[in-house]
Amino acid sequence: MKTVCNLCGSDHWRDMNGRIGVLCQKCGSLERTRAIKLVLDKVWQFSGDERILHIAPEKGLYDFFRTTAVKGYEPVDYDPESYAGLELDKFDLVADAPRLPYDCYDLIIHSHVLEHVRCNIAHVFFHLTRALKPNGLHIFCLPLMEGYYEEDLGPLSEGEALRRFGQSDHVRRFGIEDLDRHLGLILKIQSEYSLYDYADVTAIASSNIPPSERSGLNGSTVFVTRKSDYLLQ
Repeated sequence: MKTVCNLCGSDHWRDMNGRIGVLCQKCGSLERTRAIKLVLDKVWQFSGDERILHIAPEKGLYDFFRTTAVKGYEPVDYDPESYAGLELDKFDLVADAPRLPYDCYDLIIHSHVLEHVRCNIAHVFFHLTRALKPNGLHIFCLPLMEGYYEEDLGPLSEGEALRRFGQSDHVRRFGIEDLDRHLGLILKIQSEYSLYDYADVTAIASSNIPPSERSGLNGSTVFVTRKSDYLLQ
């Protein structure tokens, strides 16, 4: 089957971190980025008037949101200058999240961000959920790994962070074995995940999402939560 990026339409791929042919050469989308787009196609009907907070935006999704919610789209990152060719505002989830307005955003979205944030993740989820409109959606992916949750907010060498958390700039690992006892105590999350709940096998396969990333808990699992799913109210 011919595979085409469902964000930019490219059919050119390259390898990424040992995964064969998963990175779109045009927009840089990965499996999880394209999975997020499939989920959005199912759960959201864009009117053009949405307020969207997109943290650490992927280029493919950035371009998509720019054409669907131009006025209300807010792409942000801790280091906006690292996004060549994209217009972003600086945003620090530790310092700036408390200043987010209440009941403001229709959609908040981020992928593989929280493993970088040097604070208790309950702080982040509290303020992001607070900023959602009552019927808004919070959509995100985490680098879920085998084993158990661990974090270290102190000074770490790059080598130590790599050994413990899988990447030199990570401060935590999200373990699958105890997901119900860390993320599950903050948010009501789906106990079983399948991308087939959002798209059919043809759409998933043609978007170049490998079978290993389509179901269960992994780095491409797309969490879809609402304000009412926040448990620390």
